[in-house]
Amino acid sequence: MKIYAQVNGQQFEFERSERNGDQQELKQDGRPVAYDLVALGAGRYSLIKNGRSYLVHLMRNGQEYHVHVAGDYFQVVVEDERQKRLKELVKKSHHALGEQEIKAPIPGLVIKVHAQEGQSVAKNEPLLVLEAMKMENIIKAPCDCKVAKVFVAEQQAVQQNQSLLKLITEE
Repeated sequence: MKIYAQVNGQQFEFERSERNGDQQELKQDGRPVAYDLVALGAGRYSLIKNGRSYLVHLMRNGQEYHVHVAGDYFQVVVEDERQKRLKELVKKSHHALGEQEIKAPIPGLVIKVHAQEGQSVAKNEPLLVLEAMKMENIIKAPCDCKVAKVFVAEQQAVQQNQSLLKLITEE
């Protein structure tokens, strides 16, 4: 699975896979990243990387991490492939005016449909809940709009890029 990290504005891409059961292997640009990370509690971790030991203080605030290590501060945002696709989908649809379709970013099961045809919805209001990989993803309105058409029903399985809803921008 790909992991995307933004550290103080700089982008990094990693590939994460399982190694020896529950151990994780991390690769950057196809090369393994050698590290050992042990949780000490209360947001503190012991990190060994390239033969050097570090005490890491980490505080999480939503998707953002505030990291202090060796006297330096890093603001880190981490996303997996699913989160990145959802974010890009919302960003694309946010800039479009007029009629737009919201499509499934990943295959899954529609758990709840909040939107009804003809309903006006506000930006960030939940439209539906899509369950994928045992996680619930709330699909929200990208802008103030009206629901023109609902293509799915609760408990319906959907494929990636399948149309979920058609919206009309109210501007």
